[in-house]
Amino acid sequence: MNSNSLSLIYQHYLEKTPFRKQNEHTYMMLPEAGNGYIYRVTTYSGIEIVYSHIQYHEPYPTNFSSRGQMIELQFALSGQRHVNVAGLDYTLPMGQGALIFLQDFKACFHPPVNEQYQSFALGIPVSLFNYAASQLAARRQVAIEFNQILKGAAFHHFSFELDHRSIVMIEHLIKDLKSVHKSPLLMEAAALEILNRFMIQLFDLTPMPEGLSKEDVRKLHMAREILESSMIDPPSLITLSQKVGLNDFKLKKGFKACFGTTVFEYLRQIRLDYAMKLLRSQESNVTEAAMAVGYSNVSAFSEQFFREYGVKPSSLKKKLF
Repeated sequence: MNSNSLSLIYQHYLEKTPFRKQNEHTYMMLPEAGNGYIYRVTTYSGIEIVYSHIQYHEPYPTNFSSRGQMIELQFALSGQRHVNVAGLDYTLPMGQGALIFLQDFKACFHPPVNEQYQSFALGIPVSLFNYAASQLAARRQVAIEFNQILKGAAFHHFSFELDHRSIVMIEHLIKDLKSVHKSPLLMEAAALEILNRFMIQLFDLTPMPEGLSKEDVRKLHMAREILESSMIDPPSLITLSQKVGLNDFKLKKGFKACFGTTVFEYLRQIRLDYAMKLLRSQESNVTEAAMAVGYSNVSAFSEQFFREYGVKPSSLKKKLF
């Protein structure tokens, strides 16, 4: 299947739903069905980036079928939608994601009624997935390929919980989708980063650094999750090592080997990412954003923000008004 046929699958699906195309990237829900919108961008390599924010007034089941093949990375941000696909009931609860594989399928979608439903999805061309899988899997000498995953079935999925870093990346992409100054090229780069992140996670493709066991790598992932959930008041390196059951030397060395950055640099990155979200959403001024992510010194925050993004946080805030 080429990327154009993936685009056609999305186009045919939108034609069956109660939406009217408003412009190249926006679809508005018909008033008689509910309210809301869908933003959609197709990148150069054929990735479909889709954000839905909708609410139905009455039940509106939608039947859809396709003889094609498709892969979709789905994220349920609020509400939940029920789907029967290939005779199997499938629900993606709020706060969860899934990587789904489909071919020659029939589906019936049952959206929630009188409930805000927000979802974000990346449609991935099969050829792109197979290429990425072959490059990643070569490190671990395993084989991952679309046909091997489905094994002739019509539907298969891998579920996962959303972590802080992924949510921030998704929110940045949604912001870009809504912008009149969107850059499909930069959005494609962000989409590929998200895809890469979850392929490594779901298929256990983290390279096994020398001197570390699989259990050590699991503990390093745990350390990363602790940092993401406590960035305002993070534990010391010694405390973090005790929490995950690794000595501080192995924690420092292993973290850099697994994630390509030090513990301190990773903490700095997730803090600045979240501060960027607060500023872009106009939820906070510069001082409030700095405090919200654990910086007591606003000048130090502004300096690191500028070093990371090439713009002062105060300038960014002014541009938004």
